[in-house]
Amino acid sequence: MKTKKFHFGGEKPIFTGSPSIVPGGFNLDVEAQNFIIGSEISPGTLALFNEQTRKVKIIKTAKVKKVESDNKTIYLVANDTVVPCFAPGDSVLKTVTGTFAAAPTISKVERKNNGDYVVTLSAAISGLATGDTIQQVVKDGSNNAALIGDANCITFDRIEVKEDETPVDVCADTMQYAMYERRVNPIPASQKDATGSYLKANPHIRLSQSF
Repeated sequence: MKTKKFHFGGEKPIFTGSPSIVPGGFNLDVEAQNFIIGSEISPGTLALFNEQTRKVKIIKTAKVKKVESDNKTIYLVANDTVVPCFAPGDSVLKTVTGTFAAAPTISKVERKNNGDYVVTLSAAISGLATGDTIQQVVKDGSNNAALIGDANCITFDRIEVKEDETPVDVCADTMQYAMYERRVNPIPASQKDATGSYLKANPHIRLSQSF
């Protein structure tokens, strides 16, 4: 792979040490999800890898920085360590409930010169406020909104989305180390085990609350 390595993510490390990478390499699953060519996926982002297809799906989440008065223009937290990876057409919710058709969709994504990351929604998300987390939802078999899945890994490097195949390295075992949860895109409680210290679907991913 010829991707530039950012093993410790931007200005601050995201791991307490050097965890392992799932061998063999994977590609971003662009058939299952939309991505903006040239955009970035931050290290430490929740993901699902499939060893049979060798593809990776991304669990897209972001923390709300500001909600404009129209309740549809949303500023999301973005800095030198984390950046959201939403794309036009993504459906998003604060709480995963209701029908998929009722979930607002992202109509526009802007990364402004000052670094602000702004999305425009097709409709307001009820009660959305600064500090909340939004996440991508998909349609389940009953036409309800659902998560894309339970994360079994995290992205290891900063990834630039390519026009053709996008190589992705993932970590499925932090070993004796941990990932600094507060330095990555938000991890919803539904993705954690009962202790909140490990991923629910992969207890080999340990989370640290240190900053």
